[in-house]
Amino acid sequence: MKPLPVGILMLVLAAAACGGCEPAAPSLYSRLQDESPSVRVDAIIEAAKQKDDKAIAYLVDRLTDKDRSVRLYAIMSLKKMTGQTMGYLHYDPPERRNGAVARWRHWLANRSKPAPETQQAQWKSQQESKGREYE
Repeated sequence: MKPLPVGILMLVLAAAACGGCEPAAPSLYSRLQDESPSVRVDAIIEAAKQKDDKAIAYLVDRLTDKDRSVRLYAIMSLKKMTGQTMGYLHYDPPERRNGAVARWRHWLANRSKPAPETQQAQWKSQQESKGREYE
């Protein structure tokens, strides 16, 4: 009997070692961008259940989705996670939705900055800790 070539032997050993291996499941973020609307909807629901803050930007992107149900679930999830809709209605014509999407994107770009009320409260707290009057 002739020995197997080294290349074929390596492939056989690799296949045997990976006998029960399954490909890694796509990440939540890749599923939020999947071609299938049902996969996108499932990912949107999962992001809201997990309260995944990183997914918010992906959800805002889904507000411009061509599929109406994807847009509906995206705004429902954003409202659940942020308490806001920015006036977005999934069934509005594109020109109206675009205005709300612009507000969402502006909010995303500025949300790391504390709101003016929060800044004032922080300043008052600092002044109080220094024993100063703040009014």
